[in-house]
Amino acid sequence: MADKAKEYRLGSEARHDWPVYLVWLVMLAVGIWALPHLPARVATHFGLNGQPNGWMPAPWAVLLPIGVAVLVWLFLLVVPVIDPRRRNYPDFLPFYRSLRLLIVLVIAFMFFWSMWRNLGYSAANPGDMAVVVVGLLFMFIGNSLGRVRFNYFVGVRTAWTLSNEEVWRRTHRFAGPVFMLAGLVPVVLLFFWPQGARVALLVCVVAAVLLTTVYSYLAYRGVVGE
Repeated sequence: MADKAKEYRLGSEARHDWPVYLVWLVMLAVGIWALPHLPARVATHFGLNGQPNGWMPAPWAVLLPIGVAVLVWLFLLVVPVIDPRRRNYPDFLPFYRSLRLLIVLVIAFMFFWSMWRNLGYSAANPGDMAVVVVGLLFMFIGNSLGRVRFNYFVGVRTAWTLSNEEVWRRTHRFAGPVFMLAGLVPVVLLFFWPQGARVALLVCVVAAVLLTTVYSYLAYRGVVGE
């Protein structure tokens, strides 16, 4: 039985996430400030060419992202409580806490960008933003995957990693550098060839997922070892 001092405690985790609450407050403040200045129909979805292709009423454009940020955080907060491997979460708690905050920050960043754009200011191309945001997210995850212990919600979850704890451990050690490289390549390429960076992002993400999945199967079959 896990040491009580190392248990995942919902109340303690909620109190620890005060930076998340600050992000929500900033989002709300920006939304309240921007709402009177926004057009009646706000562009909320953009193609990679930067042109809007989806709209919604201004109040919804302000409230919906904040609601999504709250619900996603709440889901991530509660997930370990229902995970049969709950006892393993304290072993990678710094990463999991950072992940909760990072995902809320990503949602907030997209919200701020949308408000800025709809207020009539020039903004970065959404395709370039996707490269930076997804690339950095992959690098962050890759840097920590080796420390993620066996569980049913966070990490590389294939049929083979979930059936064998040793396969889980080896797969995550392999996936860490792969995910970091998949995030780094398109971000670096963005400075030299923006169009190519967007294609590279898709190729690298798909390749990282496929390589990791195949490795987990080979590890399970004993084809690859330490």
